[in-house]
Amino acid sequence: MFNLFSKMRLATSVALLTVSTSVVAWDDCCDPCDTSRTYIGVFGGGLWSDSTRITQMGTAFFPEGTPVFGPLDIVAEGRTKKKSTGFAGVQLGYEWSQTPCFGSCSGWTIAPAFEIEAFFFRKKISAHLVNDPGITRLTEHDFEDSFKMKAGVLMVNALVSFNSSCMYGFTPYVGGGIGAARISLKDADSLQVSPPEPGINHFNSRRDDSCWAFAAQAKAGLRYNFCGGWHVFGEYRYLFVDNSNYVFGSTVYPAHVPTSPWNVKLHNTNHNAFVAGIQFDL
Repeated sequence: MFNLFSKMRLATSVALLTVSTSVVAWDDCCDPCDTSRTYIGVFGGGLWSDSTRITQMGTAFFPEGTPVFGPLDIVAEGRTKKKSTGFAGVQLGYEWSQTPCFGSCSGWTIAPAFEIEAFFFRKKISAHLVNDPGITRLTEHDFEDSFKMKAGVLMVNALVSFNSSCMYGFTPYVGGGIGAARISLKDADSLQVSPPEPGINHFNSRRDDSCWAFAAQAKAGLRYNFCGGWHVFGEYRYLFVDNSNYVFGSTVYPAHVPTSPWNVKLHNTNHNAFVAGIQFDL
């Protein structure tokens, strides 16, 4: 009987020790940090732009005695070529303290964040445009347009991070934002290739212009806390830039029909980006 009680007491002690150890281990693994943080970051990556519609409009003033007499509207339309480029930026953010999610016993917490960021990229735009003779009473005219683009984007983002120390320092997050893009087009060229007009740039009297456009983005990524307040992250972004409008100079050549200034419209553009960066908690 004594041996039986001794064995039962030993078994009970082992069971209690096992439960206590499990609870401590669960707390050590799944009790995440609940402090807020302010951070700064730098990032960069690759940006891929889809083909987008482009429209060029102007008026040619044909003199008396020519087959097409008087002012004639030119409306040429086409699509830009797909393009890839690099970009880089900076960010400043604040992440609130974490609160339980998926139930208080799940070990996961959720942390909202607010972020301001700016990033920059440049690329060359080229497109083939066709003037519709059904609209302008003129036989078909084809143009090859090219521009050097510089863009700066300022965004205000809202993000949500999902945290658990069971993920060994990794934190997935999703977010989105709205803002504005400042776009500059420089060294604009519009060459008529059919019928050919060699050496005639239809934007020759003013080749640069810039404007603001609405921008929005969505992103999802994974962050890793590798040393105290230091974090590295990788993410995917979708960037939308709304229509933008530019005015270039009239065509001024002694042997060419004079024109009005040219209006160029870049229709909304979709971009896909892959990003890597580093953050530091202040």
